[in-house]
Amino acid sequence: MTRICFLLMSFALLVAVTANETPQQVVTKYNNYKAICNGMGYENVRCKDPIAFQSSLTKHLENMKNKETVIFDKVSLNEGNAYDHTSGIFTSPLDGIYSFTWTTLTKSGKAFLTEIVLNGKKVALNHADGRGHSGNSMSTSHANIKMKKGDKVWIRAHDTYGQFGYAHWSFFSGSKL
Repeated sequence: MTRICFLLMSFALLVAVTANETPQQVVTKYNNYKAICNGMGYENVRCKDPIAFQSSLTKHLENMKNKETVIFDKVSLNEGNAYDHTSGIFTSPLDGIYSFTWTTLTKSGKAFLTEIVLNGKKVALNHADGRGHSGNSMSTSHANIKMKKGDKVWIRAHDTYGQFGYAHWSFFSGSKL
C-alpha cells in the first residue's frame, strides 16, 4: 500500500507538470494525496538516525547488593548517545519499542542473577548460576520493552545473587526496533 501511495503522489506530480499547473496547485494536489494516504493509515516514513548501543564490563563484579545497578562501563557502540556508561542507564530518546539483550558469566561456586528494569520496575530476569558446577556458567536474556521518551532501562543485581560477574564476558546491548 505504501507503494500505491507513492505511485499516486508521483502520478499527481507528473500530471501537474504536464498540465502547466502553478506551484501552489501542485502543492495542494500533493497534500490532498498525502491526506488520502494518511487516512488509509500510512504515514510518512522518514530516515532517522539509529539508536543502538553495545557495552561490556571491564572489571569483575563481586558481592553486589540487592538491586545494585550493573554498570557495563566499556561502550563499543552508542548510536544516538542514549546509553550512559557511568551510570549504566539507557534513556529512551524517542517513544517506541526497544530490544535489549544482556549476557552474564559467573564462575564455579558463584551465582550472578540479574534483572532488567524499566523505570525501576522488574521486566525480566537472567540466571547465571555456577553453584554446584565445576565450570563457569553463562546466561543470556532478552526483552522487548515499549518505552516513552525519557523512560530509563538498566540491569541490576537480583536479591543477594550478584556474587560474581566476569569482566569481558558480560554484555548489555539494545536498539530501537
